[in-house]
Formats: sequence, C-alpha cells, structure tokens
Amino acid sequence: MRRAVFFCLFLVVHVGCSSRNLRPGFRNEQEVLRRTWSYSVAPLSTGNHLGGVEYVSPVIQENTLLFGSSRFGIISFYPEIKRTKWTLPVENGVISQVTTQGGVVYFTGGDGKLYSVSCENGKILWDYDLRNPVTSAPTIKGDDLYLVTSDDSLLSLEQKTGKWQWQYRRRNVSGPVIHGATRPLVLADSIWVGFADGALVSLSRKDGKVLWEKQLNSNKRFSGLNAELAESDGMVFVPAFDQALYALNSKTTNPIWVKEGLGGSKKVTIAGGVVFAPSSQGRVYALEAKSGKEIWNFELDGGVPSEIVVTDRHVIFGSTHEYLYALDRTTGRLVYRQQVGFDSGFSGGLAFDPVRRSLFGLSRGGNLYTFQYLY
Repeated sequence: MRRAVFFCLFLVVHVGCSSRNLRPGFRNEQEVLRRTWSYSVAPLSTGNHLGGVEYVSPVIQENTLLFGSSRFGIISFYPEIKRTKWTLPVENGVISQVTTQGGVVYFTGGDGKLYSVSCENGKILWDYDLRNPVTSAPTIKGDDLYLVTSDDSLLSLEQKTGKWQWQYRRRNVSGPVIHGATRPLVLADSIWVGFADGALVSLSRKDGKVLWEKQLNSNKRFSGLNAELAESDGMVFVPAFDQALYALNSKTTNPIWVKEGLGGSKKVTIAGGVVFAPSSQGRVYALEAKSGKEIWNFELDGGVPSEIVVTDRHVIFGSTHEYLYALDRTTGRLVYRQQVGFDSGFSGGLAFDPVRRSLFGLSRGGNLYTFQYLY
C-alpha cells in the first residue's frame, strides 16, 4: 500500500511537468516580488523517498511558519528572525498538507500515523495509527476531525483526543487512481467528500450515514476527485483531476455550470466573484463564479500550477518546474516571472502574509524561499 501511495504522489507531482520556455525574450514589467532569503530543510535523503521531492505547503501560524518535509518531519520556524522554533522528526517524513487550529497542528506522516501536535512546543498531543501513509489533510470542525484515508475511507475522530467516532468505507478502485488525496468539506450538518472512483458523497456529521452521492467523473484516465473542495456564496467548486471543474448549488447539489478540461488536483481560489483555477493541463484560468464564463487563461512554460494566491492587483502561483509567476489580476497578463532553478519549482502551495507582505514557498528541492511583495 505504501508503494501505491507514493506512486499516487508521483502522479500528482509530475503529470505535465516537461520544462520549456514559451517566452524566451520576456522581461519583468514590474518588480512584483523581491527574493529576500532562503532556508534549506535538509540534505537529500539516501533512502527510498520519492527522490526527496517536497510537496507540502507552508502554513502561517501567528508569528511562525509551519511546514512539513518528506525528508525530515515537521518544522516550526520564525521567519522574522530566521530561526527554528522547534522540529519534530517523523519516520519517512510528512507527506500530507498540514492543518492548524486552536494552537494545534494536524498532519499525517510517512509512518502511517495521524498526529496532533502543539504549535507552541512541538509536543505530540496524540497520534492515531492509520496503518498506511495518507496524503490528504484533515478537516477540523468544532469537536470533530475528519480525514480521508488511502483506502478511500472517511474517518471521524474526536479532535481533542483522537478517539474513533465513526467510519465510512468506499469501494476500492483498481487501475491508475489517486486514493485519499482530497479533503472533506463541512457544510452545516453534512460533509462533502470526493473519492477515487469519481463519486462526490455527502454524509451526516453525526453518524456518517450517506445522505446522497453523485457520480461526477468516470471513464477517464484518472477518475478521481482529488482536490480540496471550495465553497462560496452558496456554490461548491469541485475539480475533477482528468476531466472538468464543476460548480454545484450547495443546497440542491445540482450543477450550475461545468467547464471541461479545467480539472486538477489543486483547489480553486475565489476572490471578488472570480474563480481562479489551476488545471492539470498546465494552465491557470479566471472564470466568472456565477456563470463559469472564461475571463482569461494563462499557459505555464512547463509543469503544472500550484495553488493560487490572489492580491488586489495580482495572481501569484508557482509551477512544478522552474518558475514563480505573477499575473495582472484583471487581464491575466504576465508581469513578473522568477526562475528558481530547473526542476526546483513548487509542488505544494504558497503561503502569503498580507500584514508583513511576505510570500513563502517550499520548493521541490527542499528550499524554503521567501519573497517580499512590493505592492
């Protein structure tokens, strides 16, 4: 099973990653970002990791930065003084995105355990043995924690203790699928979850009873619903890895619009009535949220885009190969491109601190890059 999980991570990280330069004469129109400093996580592992590639997004927690490493574990870092607060080694590293709430960080490790750890001192509060590595991040709501496992089960645990509450098991799917890479979305008393067989399922928060299910993605190369769902103004946005982006009515569950070819493994970002969508086909799209009408699209030089940071003026994202981009938010025009080194792009997302105007990204090569946003 562990081998299968790492194969799945390989697909998420590498699909569409050939490198090229579509704009050989491009010069930055604006100095949107200024690189300030970098921090190296650890030397490349000599073990059987996936080439030492990092794919976890950093998370801002008050005055610290938390990020997981597939080579080491989890690190709490003071970006203002460039010093480590604490570190927690984890066997086979951290392979999931991390979630923070109430001074606690939650994540899953390559050792097959789900961890609850104090953000203050790195002390383990509890752990839960999942028996296999899990790539998805948990969702915390009230006293409950929800997590999709690598065998396509949804677990409900007590957030404070890690005690098991209930479990929903989805049927296994054979073939090239990505298991357990999504994140549950809580809407009132229900939970929406995408699975590897292309089904979107809603369950009761109380006991895990199925309320309804929809088959959205089927008969494709990769059938799974692997990205985190996003909710805004009564709409739920569901990226399907190898097919389309769906906008559903959160009450009726009926499709409001569907855009073929815009699927991916990353969640969309919604700002000012616009959906900014990173696709598995190496493009970023801006769509009207209510209608799905395309406003603009941008083709990356190579690789696939990270999750997207949206500011008042710019759309900022990284690629899995070589570049960090800033586009004009209104037109999608490229105004800034930073080369971070061939094959050293960003498989995880970016963290943006709007107060300090700082942008953080953990590269595939294990370097934490820091940029000052100049607008």
